[in-house]
Amino acid sequence: AKMDSLTFKELCLSNKINPIDSANIEKFYTIKILHKLFTSKTASNGSKGDILDIPYMWHWVQPNPRYEIYFANDKTLLKDTRPTRGFSNYNSYADIDRTPYLFLSDLVSPELRYYSNSIGVFSTFGWCSEREMAFVALTKLLGFRGKVVAEGNHSWTELLIPMKLINGEIQTFKVTVDNTFNNVNWSMINHTEISKQKNYYGNTAQANWYNRKANSSPELNKIRNHLASNNAMSRIENKVVNYLYDKINNN
Repeated sequence: AKMDSLTFKELCLSNKINPIDSANIEKFYTIKILHKLFTSKTASNGSKGDILDIPYMWHWVQPNPRYEIYFANDKTLLKDTRPTRGFSNYNSYADIDRTPYLFLSDLVSPELRYYSNSIGVFSTFGWCSEREMAFVALTKLLGFRGKVVAEGNHSWTELLIPMKLINGEIQTFKVTVDNTFNNVNWSMINHTEISKQKNYYGNTAQANWYNRKANSSPELNKIRNHLASNNAMSRIENKVVNYLYDKINNN
């Protein structure tokens, strides 16, 4: 927390947020660490964040980089593998739009599931919409209100987060989280703006589908009931510890 305390203090100072309120602190740092776990750095194939090796992978383009991904255990190409149950309308496993449960369950599988010659081994992968669907689903299970916004050829997350001010009042903030370009932005939002913003999912045909999947009860129940493997928990914990160690020693 000390590494990001300056950012938190600046946010509090510029918006009259109570910096010692425990709920404020928990909300800020929960979003911060989850974003750091999910994000890549740019919209290019193989781009990863600083903690978990979740590569950004383009989809629905020619040539499709997902056609070069193998299952790590038997070196079978995803494009040569039949889609799993629930994805029967896709031509192959490589063609699947990676919905939240698939994205997250892969992340916490015992072994790293995937391999490509250009990236190496990795647990899960996705481009902007897939990362944001999973992020919104997970934050929803943690009690946050959020949605995926899709405009043009890009998607991001918008959360509505109430924070307690120094005077004791509650102020809602729109928190824009971009898990492709590694960015989080907090801004005050009033009741009128909330009403306008509430049902706006963007200007692309896919936006409503992204939000249906991110808020799907069956999808959320599968995530809630999924048991993360001990291997994955140790793997993720070690990566977080290494990241914090490097940050502390380089600051």
